[in-house]
Amino acid sequence: MTTPSQPDKIFVLIHGANHGGWCYDRVAAILRSQGNQVFAPTLAGLAERASMDARRINLTTHIDEIVALFEREDLRDVILCGHSYGGMVISGVADRIPDRIGNLVFLDAVVPESGKSMNDYVFPGWRLLPIMISVWLFGRGCRLTPPPPAWFFKVNKADQAMVNRRLTSQPYATLTEKIRIGNNGDRIPTHTYIYATNWGNPQITKQYELAKQREGWTVFEVESGHDIMIDAPKELANLLLLPAGRAAV
Repeated sequence: MTTPSQPDKIFVLIHGANHGGWCYDRVAAILRSQGNQVFAPTLAGLAERASMDARRINLTTHIDEIVALFEREDLRDVILCGHSYGGMVISGVADRIPDRIGNLVFLDAVVPESGKSMNDYVFPGWRLLPIMISVWLFGRGCRLTPPPPAWFFKVNKADQAMVNRRLTSQPYATLTEKIRIGNNGDRIPTHTYIYATNWGNPQITKQYELAKQREGWTVFEVESGHDIMIDAPKELANLLLLPAGRAAV
């Protein structure tokens, strides 16, 4: 009797606001074709889970879900990747279970400081006012709706219609809850930042510039819009498969 072979690497891929696990389909297919194990869960209240009561969903809900996934599947030495808002989620997970993570990957994402919310980064100052108005007028006070269109993320034209069909409103408390984390994430062996050069969002660009200054971090640039996993799936898969801490040639 032969023993089933173990996967080469284990990936947990976390999507950003308004998206779902679907956005990683192309990347996951590439990674799995090379013998890796891939989890790309949809967070509560989004995509196929959009019918859930948004009043009961916040950032902690999403962090708890991913920690539960690690425990349920007994995942260890994981490459944990978070896109955009997903950077908030993976930072919370990293603070809770750092010993289960081998590489923490921020994909055009926020790298949060304790005590700050997603809104603090992407809607600073007066920019928050139209967001709040939209939530109260169209989202019953608990959802950010309608979702930004695909062109806002600078998704390639061929995929814009598909992305627009699949984007959903975001439970608003996920954006307002302030994260509470310590320094446990520093125990993770490798930290990576992957930056999309064609989006041009000043808040995310600032996150990338800060990442370049962090000791021991590996940083990459990909020529794509914000949704790197859709615009450049092969490039992203190749970067995720690099040995931890190794720069691309």
